[in-house]
Amino acid sequence: GNSRRNFWRGKPEGGTTMESDSPPPLPPFNYHGYLPEGVHDTTLDQLHARLVINPKRAILWERLQEFLRWAVATGVFSHAYIDGGFITHKSVPEDIDVILQTRARYGAEAFAAMEPFFAVGIDAIYAKYSVHLHFWCEGFPGGMSDFRRFFQYLRPQDAAPLGLKEGARKGIARIQL
Repeated sequence: GNSRRNFWRGKPEGGTTMESDSPPPLPPFNYHGYLPEGVHDTTLDQLHARLVINPKRAILWERLQEFLRWAVATGVFSHAYIDGGFITHKSVPEDIDVILQTRARYGAEAFAAMEPFFAVGIDAIYAKYSVHLHFWCEGFPGGMSDFRRFFQYLRPQDAAPLGLKEGARKGIARIQL
């Protein structure tokens, strides 16, 4: 369908507008090697150009691409949020954190979108794609973590060696599927 074609060309889906079809380039990493705080819209082309700088990152990139092809083929996700060591200045990140956002709001349809991934198994997905997978859908009850916000906080063990306080924030990347 249309969303798959647009996804692979790195363009948002939808009709034509007066605006550019492509988000602005990702901002530079800050002094500590992270994207500035916030959610940064981007494309696969921009992520590739910015982050695939060595053979280890190229392997992770290929695994991410394969994983995202699977997610896009379902047609039930609107965005992928990309985080982890891959979205830093680390030369040899171990894996990639991905949050898939369902098109459907919280409820049976959103759970049905997630189910095939749980059926395969989160650990099996990690083993095959090097992806730590999480999900988000609008309307999640207040007690459930919004991983889109959670992943914008540096872990204490990452913040302390940089001289940053607990609660320090960083940016994540978002791709429209």
